[in-house]
Amino acid sequence: MKKEMEFMDEQSLDSKQEGKQESSLISRRKMIASLGMAGATLALGGVFSKVYADPIESRKKVKDLMSDNLVVYITIADLRALSNQSIETLYYVTDAQQEGMFRFNPANTASADNGGTTIVSASGARFERIFDGAVNVKWFGAKGDGLHDDAAAIQKAIDAKQGVVFLPRGTYRTTVPIAITTGDSLVGEGPEVTIIEKSTTTPAAYGTRAFNGGSDNYNVDAVIIALPMPNDYVRYVHIEGILARRGAAENTLPKNSSYCFYAPRVYFMTQKNVEYRYADTGYYTVDAWMVTLERVSSRWMNRGFVCGDRDAHAGGGTSHTVTSCWAGACEKSAWKIDISYSSFIGCGADWIGYNPENPADYIYFLRGAALSLISCSAEDARGTFLHVYSAHATVMGLCTSRYYKNYTDDYAIKVLGQGTMLNLVGAEFIIDNSQPGGTMKAFKIDNGAKLWLSGMATLPDFKGESQIDLIGNGQYFVDEFKRGTAMQSASGSTYTIPHGLGASPSYYNVIPASADASGIQYVEANATNLVIHYASAPPTGTNNLKWTWEAKF
Repeated sequence: MKKEMEFMDEQSLDSKQEGKQESSLISRRKMIASLGMAGATLALGGVFSKVYADPIESRKKVKDLMSDNLVVYITIADLRALSNQSIETLYYVTDAQQEGMFRFNPANTASADNGGTTIVSASGARFERIFDGAVNVKWFGAKGDGLHDDAAAIQKAIDAKQGVVFLPRGTYRTTVPIAITTGDSLVGEGPEVTIIEKSTTTPAAYGTRAFNGGSDNYNVDAVIIALPMPNDYVRYVHIEGILARRGAAENTLPKNSSYCFYAPRVYFMTQKNVEYRYADTGYYTVDAWMVTLERVSSRWMNRGFVCGDRDAHAGGGTSHTVTSCWAGACEKSAWKIDISYSSFIGCGADWIGYNPENPADYIYFLRGAALSLISCSAEDARGTFLHVYSAHATVMGLCTSRYYKNYTDDYAIKVLGQGTMLNLVGAEFIIDNSQPGGTMKAFKIDNGAKLWLSGMATLPDFKGESQIDLIGNGQYFVDEFKRGTAMQSASGSTYTIPHGLGASPSYYNVIPASADASGIQYVEANATNLVIHYASAPPTGTNNLKWTWEAKF
């Protein structure tokens, strides 16, 4: 009986010891699994190079592992050459700016060696970086010194698809475009300190992408390209805190047909605190929707922003919210807004159309339905200030300062195209005709377009007929007034002009604007027309009768 008791005690002791060993092994594995940020930022001496407020307990765990000889200091080259590995060993890579903790994952048998988050040894073992948070481009060999070509390293970091790609402060020189696609995020420390500088005119070699029976060209010279799969969009991308430029200065590279950001077919995109410089076009999208831009600037371009382009395949886009964005020092245009259901708030344009050898097309261009420009402005600018075509738009609080006549055009605001409607409210629109080049008129309205004016402060006076050219069936309204011109061929003694008020006007007037139109006997009005009566029929002719008219409820 005593021996049996002793045997049971020995079994119990052995069982306890085995349990203790198992518990120790489990605790080590738990420690490895729980390293998180601590493992990603461990320094050579066992102290974090950046602490990131990790709890003291995490650091103690790492020190315990080191004291148990479970951490091996190693270079990436030696890690690749390793033939024996252990799942219980942590491998601390010591290569400068690529430091970090790796562990062997026997379940991973397919991942490629990307030099940053996955290292593959000669025996085929996969070692994975332990980290929390963003993927640092320097893990992949990016230097950020403005000298080395960092394009491949940045692209590897993006293609790793393991989270936000972080670019620490520095100048990252690239020789080919950087491609982002669905789910990618590029984040820097701010446009003044994190710079991606494309140093060549080399275009991308992505070919074309089919979409809705057409195709989009991706063989373009750009700093950043949003690249979709065929018959798809790029979705949920984000760019923040980065300056993307072509060359170190405006004239380092020829602009040609180049871009800083090029993105046909993108949606649910956000950009914040981003700047573009030194291309033909800074920001370019086609068929983009659900886009949010905040504090994005485009400077020293031919064209600052192209938000939609119906001249390209797939047309414009919809649903943009753009706030506090700015185009500066652009020769041809500041803003091409070729989308619908979108708002631009507190945006600006400065120093536009300054080159007489490359005169501006416009400062703001609007085409699309339900467009709003609110408290937008321009300073030191030349060109058609607002070119509205085939659009329904409301512009409120438009403001100018030092706005001059263009080198080639004679109108500040153009409202063009059948069905175009512009509601211009509460604007301070000052034209400075003191500069060389002649006098600029305020408005041109043609081909069935309509302009409503309310609460305007302008110089010269917009109410003067000399400041408005009405062409075809163009019409304008000042507050409750509706005004227009009409032209007809003489063929009798009674003529009608549709006034479009929808009810009989309380006031109306018709003034002859051609010699053959004089001699009006009286004018009456109904819910549809102004009716002009002549005592004697005017001389017959083709479009020889012209009148200006006005009416109000």
